[in-house]
Amino acid sequence: MTDKEARIPICKSWVIPPIFSDDEDDMFQEEENHTEVFEVEEEDWRQPLVDYLKYGKLPNDLRRRTDTCRRATRFIYYKGTLYRRSFNEIFLRCLSDDEKVQAMEEAHSGVCDTHQSGRKLHFRIKRMGYYWPTMVKDCIDYARRCQACQFHANLIHQPPEPLHLPLPHGLLMLGV
Repeated sequence: MTDKEARIPICKSWVIPPIFSDDEDDMFQEEENHTEVFEVEEEDWRQPLVDYLKYGKLPNDLRRRTDTCRRATRFIYYKGTLYRRSFNEIFLRCLSDDEKVQAMEEAHSGVCDTHQSGRKLHFRIKRMGYYWPTMVKDCIDYARRCQACQFHANLIHQPPEPLHLPLPHGLLMLGV
């Protein structure tokens, strides 16, 4: 992560005047007209596992430390790529957030072009050899948001009343 410093001027006009100070001019003279902004990158879910498997380094937080140690037994780091061993002893390539969206697009409406439901999409991606921790939830959400699936969804062909015909009263009395 790179620390970049940026100077941003702060406007002297307030949309809502501050409650804590009546004299705005004194407040602006005491403070400088710049602030520091740091770009915060979202941490990749794979990074603690890679650090542990490659360097033996654990997170500082006790809960994350035990979670990383427990989960690391199912993972392997080989030639710069993290893999997860499935229950069938097949190694699944672990994907980042950008890669998982691309894999869902490809499996749902890309070359495969099946537009399957979320659970089937999850199994298809696993069969393709990919993994990330929130696969099931992400696949279900992706299938629910698909416009083509919403437009061409199956209609309910069930009639509003039962299909059997009620017997006339005369046949009931005869015992037929």
